[in-house]
Parts: sequence; structure tokens; C-alpha cells
Amino acid sequence: MGRDYSSVDAAFGFEPYGPILRTSMYAVYTAPVINVMMNDLVRHGGTMISTAQGYLPIIEDSVVPDGAADIVGSVVGIFDENMEPALYIAATEAGDANIAGYVLVADHPQQLFLAQEDGTTAAIDLADCGMNANIVSGTICAGDTNTGRSKQEIASDTISATAALNVRCIRPHEDDTPADDTNCYCRWICMINEHHYLVAGDGI
Repeated sequence: MGRDYSSVDAAFGFEPYGPILRTSMYAVYTAPVINVMMNDLVRHGGTMISTAQGYLPIIEDSVVPDGAADIVGSVVGIFDENMEPALYIAATEAGDANIAGYVLVADHPQQLFLAQEDGTTAAIDLADCGMNANIVSGTICAGDTNTGRSKQEIASDTISATAALNVRCIRPHEDDTPADDTNCYCRWICMINEHHYLVAGDGI
């Protein structure tokens, strides 16, 4: 047993859990409205564009992904417009006036992720295993600018059997204690419920 993080509010986004099943490169348009941080869940932008790295799909960069469909996966690598490693891509980043940068995304529909719940209203309990929830990103996906890490979490107050929610909570992390008044920040192993490629029939 390791440290129990379920009493500590320390969001870290959606980190791939277990083997990474696939990664793909996506472009980020110049001057995005939102930040793009490591471990952010991101959405497909709905189109392909020509870049210095060839034709690439873009991520949706105009709004936070909370409650929206077409999520492709979590950011596992960030690069600037010259393909140099970057800590994060800031909102309004101009880049080369066409591309703000590039992100490598763990985008397999069956990829597992580890994320912390936000403890809003009530903690997610064991009876909720297998249920769905939305994510919460904060204003313009603001993360930790010192580490480049996401601050996205699972929105505890949205846990439900409703199908149209972002992620499915599979089980709590084995080191954490779920559903306790003082343990409101349990880490959950989850997968994307509203996956772009699964919906489109492309993915597996």
C-alpha cells in the first residue's frame, strides 16, 4: 500500500493508467482560447489541417471540454510550433501564426486513465463503480504553469447512470479510500465514455 491521496486535493488531470495503447499527434491552432496542459482530456476539433508535420487533426481549442462529446484522449506530450518540447501551450499563444503547437494524445478508445474526483457535494462511493461522470477543467483549462500539469478532475456531483457523460468510473485506485466525508478526493481509474473514435466507429 502506498500513500492514501483521497484526503488531499491535488488535481493532476487524466494520467494514462497501465499500458498506453496508442498515441497520435494533433495540431493546436494559433491563439487557442484555452490552455493545453499535460494530462488534459481534449476533444477532436472536427477537421484536418496542413502543417509542417503533414496533415494532422486539430483539437477543439475554443471551449473547455466539460460535458462535451468527441473527447479523444489525454495529452501525453506537448511541443511548440517548431516541434521543440514545451511545458504547455498557453491560451492566445501565436506560434507561427498558423499553429500554436502540437500535442501527442493517448487516444485509444479503451485507454484507462487515473484522475482525482473534486469532492463537490459528495464523494463518489463504491456503489457508483461503473457509473459515468463529467469532467471539470476550470476556467480556460488553467493548469499548473510551473509544472505544465493539468488541474482537470472528475466532477463528483455529476456521477450518474446517464449515458451522455464524459468518463466512466471503473474502480478506485487501490491505495485510496473512496466515499468518506473526510476522503473526498479519491483517485479513480476511468475511461472515456464519450470517445470520438468509438462514436465514429473508427477506433479499436
